[in-house]
Amino acid sequence: MIRWRQLRILLAALTLSGLSACASYRPVPLEDLAFKTRVETEEQAGLRVSVAVPSREEARRAFGVNLQKRGIQPVWLEIENRTGKDFWFMMSGLDPNYFSAHEAAYMNHFRFGGQANRQMDDYFADLGIEPLVASGATNSGFAFTNETVGTREVRVRLYSDKDVRTFNFFVSVPGTRSEWEQKDLESIAGQASTDIESEQDLRTVLQALPCCTQRADGSGEGEPLNLVLIGDESILKAFITAGWDEAVFKRDFRSLFGAAYLYGRPPDVQFEKSRRRVDSVNLVQLWISPLRYRGKSVIVASVGRNIDPNVDEAVQYVVEDLAVAETVRRFGIVGGVGAVDRRNPRRNFAHAPYWTNGNRAVLEMSSQPVELGDIDFFDWEWDRKIRQTGQ
Repeated sequence: MIRWRQLRILLAALTLSGLSACASYRPVPLEDLAFKTRVETEEQAGLRVSVAVPSREEARRAFGVNLQKRGIQPVWLEIENRTGKDFWFMMSGLDPNYFSAHEAAYMNHFRFGGQANRQMDDYFADLGIEPLVASGATNSGFAFTNETVGTREVRVRLYSDKDVRTFNFFVSVPGTRSEWEQKDLESIAGQASTDIESEQDLRTVLQALPCCTQRADGSGEGEPLNLVLIGDESILKAFITAGWDEAVFKRDFRSLFGAAYLYGRPPDVQFEKSRRRVDSVNLVQLWISPLRYRGKSVIVASVGRNIDPNVDEAVQYVVEDLAVAETVRRFGIVGGVGAVDRRNPRRNFAHAPYWTNGNRAVLEMSSQPVELGDIDFFDWEWDRKIRQTGQ
């Protein structure tokens, strides 16, 4: 006669067996999906690299599970090597916190998957790209990265003896449209009415900019305008390269109080970056101004943090972040909103306090990498003081 405890164990085993049998794994063949029609390709002296980023739905069908739920974004690559030597694909260049194929599969295992989970492990491994690209070979497959919403930088770094190649792609992830895709930024930039040639004229004009953001009707003083960026598409790519997210895909607390305006319109583009252990968001709101400097667009920006009233700290964070990402060609400082003492702070449209030394930083951006030691300076007072003191 079966005892009650034995019966419960038997019933549990039968239940688990049934659940395991019910789990099934049915990914869709890659040839039935359209993501490869969006392939972007670049060539460099014997190396040919192609990339494509599937949409969330395409990724779900390709791998048979909801990768987005786990924050995973597969990136498809094809690397053709005709150089006469072997190259190694450095996964960390694409994402320092990438997932191996087995990790990506394990994170998506069914609770009682059994055979289905083993099939998933094998399938992910088969679709993962092999990092060693031998001479004469073509490797293709997926790398598993942390999800980016909006525009993603796909940086493919290939290493060989005394030879390192870097391929940079900026890919709009399907299903999301970045702000510069939704707006005609080229048309806005083309409306520039003032072209500046000399550095001193540039300084004078930048100091005369409005101090702060405005309401829709042009009234009031909101966030200080404390950053100026000079460049074109390189500015947008610089923030993506430095790991900033497009704020249009997130809900910022300031939106509850209405958008900030400048030149009669809300921000043309917004970026944000948050830190894992602090409930703090760095927000950059950018407007294309009617100014051009030596043919390049002049972008006016407001930089701040949601829990730090010292906006200069936020500006410093942005400047250092873009410089470390090797996207800054020249740096300078001009007068801005004017000094605001922390003991008598001003308040923005959200009635949040802020204080500042009153200056605005000026960055001329570069589409080519610029190492920290090679960053130049605008020949203004701040630079002359450094040269005179020898510091």
